[in-house]
Amino acid sequence: MVHYLLCVDGSENCNRAFQFLKNKMVDANHGDRVTLMHFTHHIETPSLLNPISDNLDKISNIEEQEKANDLKKHYADKCEKSFPEKLNWEYINVVKASMDDIIDAIKDKKPDLVVVGTRGNGFIKKMILGSFSEKIVKNSPIPVIVVP
Repeated sequence: MVHYLLCVDGSENCNRAFQFLKNKMVDANHGDRVTLMHFTHHIETPSLLNPISDNLDKISNIEEQEKANDLKKHYADKCEKSFPEKLNWEYINVVKASMDDIIDAIKDKKPDLVVVGTRGNGFIKKMILGSFSEKIVKNSPIPVIVVP
């Protein structure tokens, strides 16, 4: 019995990671389970009593929550079609402010293996922003598979 945690964001690379997990890793006959985890950004800018930025933050956070709800529905449909009924799976949305929040969420679920897709960011963007999957690999106390 293996517990897999798949980080999801709706991207094509994430869909490839989902297919890899489904086709190569998960064995429902042995009691495997899958946790699909999406990380939602919480936007809060220092506003110095500026009601415009407060309202923009609220709108951005509502949009993030709507995206999370859409992804939950998308992956629920995908799991119901892809996995047999006996596979135990769950979808979790985690509001994050930092990489520590992500690592804490992974630790809380206690998976045996974390699976992430790559985003395919270009060299410059990766150098400036860093890579989500790279940060997971470097900081996760759980083994990680990165699916290109």
